[in-house]
Amino acid sequence: MTLIDAFKKIAPFINIMTTEDLGISICDVNECVLYLPGKKINHNIKVGDPLKEGTAIYEAIKSGKRIVRRVGSEVYGFPYIAIAFPLIENGVITGGVSIFQSTAKQDEIANITEKVFASLQQIHSMIQEIFSISKNVSEISDEASKLAEYAKNNAQSTDELIDFIKHISSETNLLGLNAAIEAARVGESGKGFTIVANEIRKLSMSTKDSVESINNVLIKLKEISYKIDKNMKEIKNTNMNLYKLIENANSELEEINKMFEELYNKTRLY
Repeated sequence: MTLIDAFKKIAPFINIMTTEDLGISICDVNECVLYLPGKKINHNIKVGDPLKEGTAIYEAIKSGKRIVRRVGSEVYGFPYIAIAFPLIENGVITGGVSIFQSTAKQDEIANITEKVFASLQQIHSMIQEIFSISKNVSEISDEASKLAEYAKNNAQSTDELIDFIKHISSETNLLGLNAAIEAARVGESGKGFTIVANEIRKLSMSTKDSVESINNVLIKLKEISYKIDKNMKEIKNTNMNLYKLIENANSELEEINKMFEELYNKTRLY
């Protein structure tokens, strides 16, 4: 029994033994001796049809080498991969076998993979944009924190100034009171000085009231600056956590991208 005869006997069972949709062609050096179409693969080849130049089996028989070729749907109306190899007996090429495998599922997976890969690229761009925004927020929060710290320190330094003004007001009031007492003691000749002393006391009391108002405002500003400083630090900590999450997500996304790229390349192997 020749190799061609052996393959002719085995060929009808090959499609049954696999889950793939396969077509099989067996030829001698001149013509087709057996053609079994698949469910979706049918070249309409008939036994006795001459070898067609340019086909995978033709090149395998002529070159004596295994030929693998991907054929698009534009040729026969369906996409497939042709795997052809020569049959050699006693050092002589007596024919060849070509197996046709449908790539419909493969192409469908490739298309889905391509779409997912494109979506992942968009997500990657979005994450990069979020990262950039987060970085800007962090810089703004740092600047705001510095300003809050500056305001807090200045508010503390004004406490000494307020105490100093209070002291002056108190001393001025005491001075005015003593002047009024002395003016009253000298009688009629001290009336003019009494008026001045009273004005000094009024100015002292007015200064005291103004200082109290300013102090209240400064206390509020100090409280606000403390809150701003605290909030900015919380924002900074939140941003740091966000950085870590973005970096982890970016790293995972890059790994997924690599896997999908590898999957896509495998579906386009031929």
